[in-house]
Amino acid sequence: MITVKVEGVRRNFIPVSAFLYNVFLLDEAERRLLIFPVERHEALPIVAALNNLTMPRPGAIHLMAETLTLLNYKLKEIRIASYSRLPPLYHLCECQLSWSSGETVREQTKNLCAGDAIGLALLMEAPLLVSDELFKQMGVPLTDGQTPELVFARYLLHREGITLPEGKELRLGYSKTPLRDALVKEVKASLSGKAPIFPEEDMEQRKKEYLAFLLGESAHV
Repeated sequence: MITVKVEGVRRNFIPVSAFLYNVFLLDEAERRLLIFPVERHEALPIVAALNNLTMPRPGAIHLMAETLTLLNYKLKEIRIASYSRLPPLYHLCECQLSWSSGETVREQTKNLCAGDAIGLALLMEAPLLVSDELFKQMGVPLTDGQTPELVFARYLLHREGITLPEGKELRLGYSKTPLRDALVKEVKASLSGKAPIFPEEDMEQRKKEYLAFLLGESAHV
């Protein structure tokens, strides 16, 4: 098993899917990347937990984490063994959960949505591990200079049929993670009542703006 950290969440600009967001996981050496698609209700607790944001309307996953803590259960770790895409909309991870209460330790194997497994690990401050086999199947190697943001940006360009002019570099800006940061700003604005939570109505426009930011006006489509 390989310990991973949650690098962030990004909108994936696939309006026809229930899985509108991607969670990015990195191994400890930050040399390999795993990407899991998640639904909106799974993405929001992850973004909030990563950025120490308080949810004014906690979800079921918050109630579960708080109740288990109240009952003196500690989540020692979650191990993601495998990942399956089951038609039409079920994406499930086989997870082993290790619980402790006092000196008692219990093991539990459950099929969970990736977003729920990741969110629960974050909320209960438990280590998250992924099997070597899953990294072999789904892992993306990060070569020198590669980052999760660049991996996704290049994937999006390929998906949109966009070719960079020879010698042109993608522009990411000062933070180097503009798409991840944009989602955090949206969530903060929504929690303060200044914007709706994760608006999907203007998905196409947001995609165009992100591509324009990356490429400028000289991209070939």
